[in-house]
Amino acid sequence: MDSTRDIDVLVVGAGPTGLTLATVLARAGVDCTIVDGKAGPVDETRALVVQAKTLELLDKLGLARLAVAEGKQLGAIALVSAGRRAGEIALFGAGGDDRTPFPFVLVYDQRQTERLLGRAIAEAGGRVDWGTELLSLAPGPTGSRATLRRPDGAVEAITARWVVGADGARSPVRHALELGFAGDTYEQSLFLADVDLTGALGADQATMELTADGFLAFFPFATPGRFRIFGTLPPTVAGDERITAEELQGVLDQHSRLRPTITEARWTSAYRTHHRMTERFRRGRVFLAGDAAHIHSPAGGQGMNTGIGDAYNLGWKLALVASGRARETLLDSYEAERMPFARAILNGSDRAFHLVATTSPVGQRVKLLALPALFRLASRLPPLRRRLFWLVSQIWTSYRGSPAVAGTEPRGGGPRAGDRAPFGHFTSGGDAGTSLFARLTGSEHHLLVFAGRRPATDGLREARLEIAALLARWSAPVRLHSIPAAERRLHRIYGVDLPTLILVRPDGHVGYRGSAADLAAFARYLDGLFVPRSEATGQSPAAFHAVTAD
Repeated sequence: MDSTRDIDVLVVGAGPTGLTLATVLARAGVDCTIVDGKAGPVDETRALVVQAKTLELLDKLGLARLAVAEGKQLGAIALVSAGRRAGEIALFGAGGDDRTPFPFVLVYDQRQTERLLGRAIAEAGGRVDWGTELLSLAPGPTGSRATLRRPDGAVEAITARWVVGADGARSPVRHALELGFAGDTYEQSLFLADVDLTGALGADQATMELTADGFLAFFPFATPGRFRIFGTLPPTVAGDERITAEELQGVLDQHSRLRPTITEARWTSAYRTHHRMTERFRRGRVFLAGDAAHIHSPAGGQGMNTGIGDAYNLGWKLALVASGRARETLLDSYEAERMPFARAILNGSDRAFHLVATTSPVGQRVKLLALPALFRLASRLPPLRRRLFWLVSQIWTSYRGSPAVAGTEPRGGGPRAGDRAPFGHFTSGGDAGTSLFARLTGSEHHLLVFAGRRPATDGLREARLEIAALLARWSAPVRLHSIPAAERRLHRIYGVDLPTLILVRPDGHVGYRGSAADLAAFARYLDGLFVPRSEATGQSPAAFHAVTAD
């Protein structure tokens, strides 16, 4: 072999999942190599939408606003059944405005996402080794030996302390671990196409058309007149890996009553989709993420978003462990948190796909009659619109019961340990109108010190000093944020009455919740996850940041 070297982390696969992971690691200064057998980023749009929860994660990397500027916010989704319009559900103001800073579905395709993350990696001093193929992987108790073939044919041996397989549904990393990929292939053949269209389609809304034989969906791009179409293929063209523009127009002519006309086909693909999940997300020091761990139907636009969620969840933990700041047991929580979530997404998308793609007589009646009626009802009732946005946005993500979270139950509602930290705004002082999420950015943990709503408990000046001294004993970076009693709305949203500590993790989830008077319990939690500063070197003291001028 031409060369041999040792690294901390090898990421195999440079799709959105691998690129997200590499971005998090690169920004943390972790020695990371990311390889992909392709010659470069994808040229096809492939995955199409980015959901609110994913935008919140990208915002922690400082990338969400750029994605929003480059993408297209969907204003509504319309449903057409048997040629009749069942109504439309507004996505703006559908119930996300008070739940997330990104209350919409963003059309921002995989090609754009990969380029956005690729630039972020380069800015952090990293790079993607394109055209580099993983030939073999031999996992070991303290690391793995990987053999790579470079674009010039040179073969290189790498010893990596950690390996992450983000290498797609056929994952060589998963095969090297000898893990199964249980599931099945759907009977229906599907197509994807990026086309220029004329016809009665809204430029700012997605349209789902239910047909007796399946469904058709139309999503507008930012470019006027350009749409992504996907749907079921009739048996006459099913089975081909590609579909021509003429065949696609024939499908639209035969099955769509919207009468769209293709003026130019820019990319088309026909395929069979699967619903599968591996039995483990981790074996020793090797992890699986994204399509290497789970694949499912495109219903709901969840695939790329779930992979990015995997990567961020693993990334911040691996960055802390690889840099010696956290105990290796923190990594046990990756599988414990993401596997149930992925299973829920897979099951939900499977049910949705069967509903809209069914051709059975009973299923068709449900699809063509009951589903439009439910859609009409949802379009008129704000609680149902809120529920729909909550489902597709992934802001329902929770890791309750994870080995990496702990704390007491809130008395007045609010998030429990493992839940996503709620969105809210400051209403008083110099921070009035500022989003709390604007404070919870970066790769650090954030400790919210709530004063409590009872007047006798207002103010925690002495306690803040004691808390800061406590945090300085561990090497994980934590920023302190004081939430005074005057911020009554934030206290209500977080279900806080008495002085309370809420530790928000780098992925925006509550890691710990407990009484501000019981610092011993908080110290036990920190000691279970993080390495004491006395055992680590080169770490800066915990930062203090007050969000008010108290």
